[in-house]
Amino acid sequence: MKKILQISTLFFIPFLYGQQVSDYQYIYVPEKFSDTEVNKFGLNDLLKLKLKQKKFTVITESKEKWPAELLQNPCHILTAELLNSSNMFKNRLKIEFKDCQTTTISSLEGKSSIKEFEPGMRDALEDAAKKVPVSMPVEKSMVTEKVEPAKINQKSEIVKKDLPLVSESKNIKVVPAPKEGATAGQKAEVYSNGTLSVNRILLANGEFILVHPNNSVPYATFKPSTKKDVYRVQLADGTATLGYFENGEIIVELDNSDGSFRKEVFSKK
Repeated sequence: MKKILQISTLFFIPFLYGQQVSDYQYIYVPEKFSDTEVNKFGLNDLLKLKLKQKKFTVITESKEKWPAELLQNPCHILTAELLNSSNMFKNRLKIEFKDCQTTTISSLEGKSSIKEFEPGMRDALEDAAKKVPVSMPVEKSMVTEKVEPAKINQKSEIVKKDLPLVSESKNIKVVPAPKEGATAGQKAEVYSNGTLSVNRILLANGEFILVHPNNSVPYATFKPSTKKDVYRVQLADGTATLGYFENGEIIVELDNSDGSFRKEVFSKK
């Protein structure tokens, strides 16, 4: 008579839902890329420089030399790859970011009108790097899967918990700038960068927006990051960047055309 053995084990498997490059802090840049064509032009160092300018922590060591944090949580790091996508008319280059499952979560292409191959490839990388968002890391969520009891010689049945998609809607009421003679309880927080005046509207969960009194579309939406007084910011045109409080002022970092950053400073009026 065959004995029946019942096994009940609980596994914890990390799932990354809707992850973006900006959600990560660490990016691994290999010494040699899988596309051997791009290894000829010293693009490795240029890519590392551009990622550091976007506030990423660049890892170049082999996996066994990674920090303990990454060895314990390998899904907290992305791998960057460069791919030559040139055609007969233009030099083109792609930056691809892959997660711990080797899934490509972002592919950014740059192009150059420079015909010479080496300077053209470097120029294409500069162009692609402008599209890389600023690092604003978030906590990775965990999902639990349970293996139900199963008999020997039978397939174990894995019961996966359904993950309902919860749609949250927020009704945002735009508060106009206070009129002269309004009471203190009616006043909104008004900030200005010297040319643009906006109202600061507080939302739930520590979020807030900056909005012009005559425009229903927010100038910028601020969501808390893991660091106090530092926010993940989405501008009206969809650009993702970084914002923070400094000496009572709201600072928004904006990209320059050369890949550097400038500060947009909003002071309270």
